[in-house]
Amino acid sequence: MTVQTTQDEVLAPPQEDLPAPPPVQDLPPLETSLTPRQVTFANKNSALVLTPPPETAPADIAAALGLREPSMVLLLLGEAEGLDDITEAYLQQLFSRGIARTAAITETLILDGGRHSGLMAMIGKGVADRGRKSQLIGVAPARKVTESADGTDREPLDPNHSHFVLTDGNEWGDATETMIRLAGAWGPTVPVITILVNGSDETKTQVIEAVRCNWSIIVLKGSDGLADRLAELRQNRSTFILDPDLAEIVSDGNLSIFSLGSAISAFERLLEKLTWPKENLSMETLELAWKTFAMYDANANRQQRSYGRSQTWALILGIVGTLLVLSQSQMELLGYALDESWSENALHIIILLIPISITFIIALGNRFNAGTKWILSRAGAESIKKEIYRYRAQAEIYSDNQTQDVSRELKLTRKIEAVSSKLMQTEVNTSAIKDYTGPVPPKYGAAEGDNGLDYLSPDRYLKLRLQDQMTYYRRKTVELEAQLHRLQWIIYLAGAAGTLLVAIDLELWIALTTTIATSLTTFLQYQKVEEKLMRYNQTATDLMNIHNWWLALSAEEQANPDNIDKLVGQTEMSIHAEHATWVQEMQDALAEMRAEQTKDESTLSTDHKVFAVKR
Repeated sequence: MTVQTTQDEVLAPPQEDLPAPPPVQDLPPLETSLTPRQVTFANKNSALVLTPPPETAPADIAAALGLREPSMVLLLLGEAEGLDDITEAYLQQLFSRGIARTAAITETLILDGGRHSGLMAMIGKGVADRGRKSQLIGVAPARKVTESADGTDREPLDPNHSHFVLTDGNEWGDATETMIRLAGAWGPTVPVITILVNGSDETKTQVIEAVRCNWSIIVLKGSDGLADRLAELRQNRSTFILDPDLAEIVSDGNLSIFSLGSAISAFERLLEKLTWPKENLSMETLELAWKTFAMYDANANRQQRSYGRSQTWALILGIVGTLLVLSQSQMELLGYALDESWSENALHIIILLIPISITFIIALGNRFNAGTKWILSRAGAESIKKEIYRYRAQAEIYSDNQTQDVSRELKLTRKIEAVSSKLMQTEVNTSAIKDYTGPVPPKYGAAEGDNGLDYLSPDRYLKLRLQDQMTYYRRKTVELEAQLHRLQWIIYLAGAAGTLLVAIDLELWIALTTTIATSLTTFLQYQKVEEKLMRYNQTATDLMNIHNWWLALSAEEQANPDNIDKLVGQTEMSIHAEHATWVQEMQDALAEMRAEQTKDESTLSTDHKVFAVKR
């Protein structure tokens, strides 16, 4: 006989005799109250214990326990199980000298799990060694801990804590919400710093909550577990992390990696730094950088004006001298020779004083060397500006993976120090550099709508730096082309005027048109207008190519830290290359000019040529 089966029967799993589920244990409701009770441990230490009702506001918990408003809250997460003896010894010193001592001095409140084991026992001993001056609060599920040994599997509370908050719940993770809320009870004015040692999956949930609260997290690298995993992912800049929780912590968390074995004083310094509001720290560093930029930029502008005035006056006096000599000669040719009179003597004196004045101006310019000071000060200012934008974009040496041992702020400070030191070894050191007292950033330093202090995401960097500079170079190419055409037309007209003067028998005046044409030609040569026009066009094109490359990337590729580094690095390199070329060209032009002017000093005549170089 054939047995027929249905499809449902084929797909159904075979029936087995499964054990009956264990009966649900009915636990008595937890007795809650906002009135704390005092307990005394075997070591004679006393603590206040509070078992608040669910959903009690953290401010009410703090008030019920009589907690003082701290200057900082330290949230201790993780465990010490499985660590070797050397690591445990180092952690004990770190907790005693690095955390407990700092907490005692700075009125810091410490939060942990409150149990007499692992890290919680370490910090308890550290606080006790410092005279129990700090508020040390343990937060734990009431049904998982005991105030004294009761023969159950409950863990005893640490006798060195000053306060305990016991919550409802049957698992250790049930106290996480209350712990996080209590840590933030004093609002944004009191910084919260999380310290992660080792750690498990349960700890990961607590760390995520700290990340979502935007709290600083110190990851103790070398303590194993979750801490080492986070340190590895953060420092290796993984582009994709399979675990979504780890991805959120690494991508969004304000993590500081501290290696076990480092000096305890370094940890204290890190705590001190993290208590400063991040935005104030960044603003203070950036304000100093902008002020240094503005100081050198102002000196460059002052030296440029001084140099420009001297060269302009030399040029004007040279042309005026030529004009006066030709006028005198023309009058003599026409039979209007002046008698020995006051007017003739005055004309002779003026003609004599003009070349003397030109020689004096040239000698003065060479002595004070305003042109070189202008160029070097400008180069220093632009180098600092480059570092400011790299810092604000947190790219290259200012990226997360390159600021684990040295902070961004310190790296920027060192860069500015290097630029300043190099600048002070040049002729700039012989000029008075005045302190900058204007707005920060200076109005000419940042793009319109940019306060110069905020972090620049890739999109904002693209708009406020790359596109702004690309627009600048495009605008300058239009101005340079107009200047080039205008000067060339004047040169052509001066040549045509010379031909006309020959035609109307005024050959004497050809010297004037020749002087003007030669002066403008030499100006173009020293100014290198054509080279500058080509250089600006090349830089604008380079920036446009970088811009187009970035827009062609997918959203995932734009989030890749390596591509962000490439965007910022190539942009700043293109701008810096243009500045470096300009500096070299101007130094060469000034050297040629000084040689020309020095040669002409001894043979100065009315057709003396002095040319101003203006950028």
